[in-house]
Amino acid sequence: MPRPPLLARRRDTLRGLALALAALLLALLMAGRVWATVAPDAAMAPLMVLVPQDLAHQSLRQSLQVYREPGTRLQPGTVALLPDSQFQAVRDDNLGISDEALWVRIRLFRSVRSPEQLVLQPGRPVWREAEAYLLPSDLANADGARPAGIGQLGALHSRYTAFAFEPPEGASTLLIRVTQYGALTPEFHLWSAAAFRHHAVDDALLQGLFYGMTVALLIYNAFLFFSTRDKAYLAYILWQAAALFYMLTISGVGQHQFWPSASPWNSFGLIGGLSLMCAGGLYFIRAYLLLPRHAPRTDLALQIVQWLAITLAVADLLPNSGWMLVPAQMIASSSLFLIALAAVVRWRQRFIPAMILLLSLFPLLLVGFANIGRTLGWLPETFLTADALQWVMVFLALVLTYGLSVRVAQLRERATRLQDLLLKDPLTGLLNRNGLFDAGQRQLDRTHDSRAHAAVLWIDLDGLKRINDHFGHAAGDALIQATAARLRETFGPDAVCARLGGDEFAIVLPNLPSPRLAEDLARHALERLRAPYALSGQEFRASGSIGVALYPQHAQTLEDLLRLADVAMYRAKALGRDTHVLWEAEMDADVHTALFQFTRPARS
Repeated sequence: MPRPPLLARRRDTLRGLALALAALLLALLMAGRVWATVAPDAAMAPLMVLVPQDLAHQSLRQSLQVYREPGTRLQPGTVALLPDSQFQAVRDDNLGISDEALWVRIRLFRSVRSPEQLVLQPGRPVWREAEAYLLPSDLANADGARPAGIGQLGALHSRYTAFAFEPPEGASTLLIRVTQYGALTPEFHLWSAAAFRHHAVDDALLQGLFYGMTVALLIYNAFLFFSTRDKAYLAYILWQAAALFYMLTISGVGQHQFWPSASPWNSFGLIGGLSLMCAGGLYFIRAYLLLPRHAPRTDLALQIVQWLAITLAVADLLPNSGWMLVPAQMIASSSLFLIALAAVVRWRQRFIPAMILLLSLFPLLLVGFANIGRTLGWLPETFLTADALQWVMVFLALVLTYGLSVRVAQLRERATRLQDLLLKDPLTGLLNRNGLFDAGQRQLDRTHDSRAHAAVLWIDLDGLKRINDHFGHAAGDALIQATAARLRETFGPDAVCARLGGDEFAIVLPNLPSPRLAEDLARHALERLRAPYALSGQEFRASGSIGVALYPQHAQTLEDLLRLADVAMYRAKALGRDTHVLWEAEMDADVHTALFQFTRPARS
C-alpha cells in the first residue's frame, strides 16, 4: 500500500494531537464533576465545627456557609446580623470566577481541653483580599445593634494567607471576607498553632529546595550561554526567569518575602507573569527545536502566540486589567498545545532533543491544563491543580537542561560532518585540496618553529585508466581507496595525506631530521604501490610516479612546494614511470605547468 502524501501525514498528526489534548481536557472536566458528585452533600453536613482535643489539621469545606457581597462593600457587623437564610452551604468544589467578594461563615465550638491557639488558613496562598473576624457567641445586643466584641484577626507572616486566633470556650463564629484572582475554591483549613508551625517549616524547606534548584539551573545555563553564545541558552534563561516570577506569585513566596504589601505585583504576576512565562517558553522552544530552519510554519504559529502573550503582559500594566485573566489562560492553553505540536513535528524529523521534550511533556500538559481548569472554575483545588505546577516546571527545566546538552552535542556532530565534507575527500577519507592547505600549512609552520626539514610529495597513480577501461569505474574507485589506505599506512599519522582529484595524491611530511629521509620514504611508497591489489576476488597491479620538493631548500610556501613537486612528478613520468624524482631548477624549462602558480582554494 503506498504511503500517504506528506501533507496527509501532517494532517493525521495534527488531528491525533488535537484529539489527545481534547481527551485530556474532557478527562479533567469529568474528574472535576465526579469529584463534586461523590463529595458529601454540604447541606447534610453539620455546620458546627467541633474543635477536637487532639487537633492537628482539619478541613472546613463541608462546614462553610457563604454569602456573596452584592457590589457594595459590607462591614463585618452588617454581615454578622444577616439571617441564616442569606447564607448558602457550599455544594461545589469550585465556586467559579466572580468580581464580588465572598463572605464565609464558620461556626466553632471549642471545649476546655481543645487547643487554645488555632490557625485559620484559606486554601490558596494568594488572594486579592482576605480579612478574618472573630465574633462572640451572642451575635446581637437586645436592641439589634452591632454585635459586641467583633475582633479582626491578624495575618501571620507566612507564604500562606493564615490567621492566628484564640477562640473562647464554647461557641464562636468566624467571618472571612475574600476576593480571589481567578475562581474561588472553598478550601479552608483549621490548624492547631503547633501543627501549623511544623507544617510551615516543612513547607519552607520544600520551597527552598524548589527555588534553590531553579536559581541553580539559571546560573548554570547563564555560564553555558556566556561560554557558547548559543541563543537557546539565552532563551532558556528568559523563560526560567519569567517562570520564577510567576511561581513566586502563585506560591505566595513573593508576597511573603518580596512584596508583602504590594498587591499590584500579585495581580501582574498572575496575569502578566503567566503571559511572560508563556512567551519565554515559546521563544525557548523555537530556539531549542530549531524551528525557524526546520519547521517554519510551526515556528510562525508559535511566534504569533509568543507576541500575543507579550502584548497581553504589557497591557496588564494598564489599570482595570483584571478581565485579562481569561485571555491569559487561553494564551497558556494555546502555548501548551503549540509546544506539544512543535515537539511532534520535530520528533517526526528524528531530532533527538524533540524526543526528550516529548517524553517530558505529559506531566506538563496534565498539570498545566489542570491548573487552568481550576483557575477558570472547572476543577477543584487539589495538589494536582495547584502546587504540582512548581515541581513539574522544575522537572521540565532539569530535563530540558539535559536536552540542551544533547542538542549542542548533536549540532557539533553535524558541524563536524559538514567540516568533513568541506575538508575531506568522500571517496578515500583523505583530505581534499581545502584540507591539504589548512593542515599542510600548519605543519610547515611547526617545522619552521622547530628548525627541521619538510617535504611535499606529488603522487600520480599509474595504470588507473587501463583498469577503468577494462573493469569499469567501480574497480578504479576501489583501487583509489586501496591506494589511499596504503599511503596512510606508509607515511604514518604525522603526515598530511590528501587526494587532489582523479588518481593524484599529495603528501606533506613535516619535521624531518634530514632531507634524505623524504627520498627514502618515496622509495618505500613506490614499493608499497607495486604490491598486488586483491579487489573483489581479482588481482590488480599498479605503480606510481612521485615528485619530491623540499622545505626550506626548494621553496618556503606550500603553494610553491606543490608546484615544484608537480613538475618533478612529470619528470618521473617522462623517465618511464614507477620512480621518484627530486626537483631541480632545470626541470622548469621542460614542463609547461611551471608557467602557472599553484594557488590556495578560495574560501566561501
